[in-house]
Amino acid sequence: MTEIDLCFSQAAVVMPVEYSTLRFIVVGAGGTGSFVVPALARLIFELKQQQNKSAEILIVDPDVVENGNIPRSNFCFAEVGRYKAQTLAERVSMAWGIETSFSCERFDAEKHLKGSTTDYRSLTIIVGCVDNFMARREMHRALDEFRTYGDQSRVWWIDGGNGKTSGQVLLGSITKPLKPEQYFTGTSICRALPAPSLQHPDLLQPEKIEAMSNASCPERVRLGEQGLNVNQRVAIEMAEMLSSMLLTRTLKRYAVYFDLETGIARSQFCTRSQLDCKTDFATLDA
Repeated sequence: MTEIDLCFSQAAVVMPVEYSTLRFIVVGAGGTGSFVVPALARLIFELKQQQNKSAEILIVDPDVVENGNIPRSNFCFAEVGRYKAQTLAERVSMAWGIETSFSCERFDAEKHLKGSTTDYRSLTIIVGCVDNFMARREMHRALDEFRTYGDQSRVWWIDGGNGKTSGQVLLGSITKPLKPEQYFTGTSICRALPAPSLQHPDLLQPEKIEAMSNASCPERVRLGEQGLNVNQRVAIEMAEMLSSMLLTRTLKRYAVYFDLETGIARSQFCTRSQLDCKTDFATLDA
C-alpha cells in the first residue's frame, strides 16, 4: 500500500517579519534575472494595490546585452550593447512606474545592502540569479553580516540555479544552523529558514572543471548543453514562491527542484522533520 505524503498539509506558513517598506535586490540580470525582474514588478504592483505596501527594486549586473543573449534572455536585438541592469530598470520604471534602480557592477554586500538594513521597518530580499560561486559567497556574506538580532531576519535570500534541463530554487534567512524547532513560532508559523548556502554548501564552492566550463551560457544553448527554456522555469518558480510568501501568505515550502526532461518536480516543506540542517539536501533524481 502506498504511503500518503502529508508534508504539505502539516507544513507551517512562512511569515517574515512585519514591514512597511520592501526592497528586492536582484543579483544577475541574465537568463534568469531578466525574466524575474518583470515578475517582481507585477508582484510589487499587487502588493501596493492589495496591501498598500511600498516596494522598490535594485538590479545589479556588470554585463552588457550581447547577440548571443537574445534566445535565452528577456532582451531584444535593439538592446544589444546596453547594460543589462540599466535596460531592465528603465523598462520596469516606464512600464509600471515602480521605483527601480540599477548598478552596473558586481554585487557587493557592503555597498548594495548596508543602507537598506538601517530601517527596522524594512524587509530586504536578495534575489540571486547567478551561476558562479563567488557571487553566491557575497550573498551569503550579506545575509550573515546584515541580519538583525534574534532568529528573525529582515534580510532573506532566494537563489535560483539550473543545469541543462533541471533547476532548483532555494529560500532562506539564517546562515547558522538552528535546531529544527527554532525556526517556528508555535506549530503553524515559520519565521526563519536555513539559507541556500546551508541547504547546499556546494553552492559556495568552485564548480568542477569540465569541457564546457569556459563556454558562455549562449554557447551552451547552441551546443545543446543548456535548455532554451530552463531559465524561464527557474524565474517562474522564484516568482511563485515570493508571491506566496508576500502576497497571499500561503507559502509552505522553502525549496523546489524540477527536471524539464522527465517532467518531475518536488518541494521541501516547512516541517520540523525536513528542516534538519545536518543533512545536505540532494538534487532531484531524474
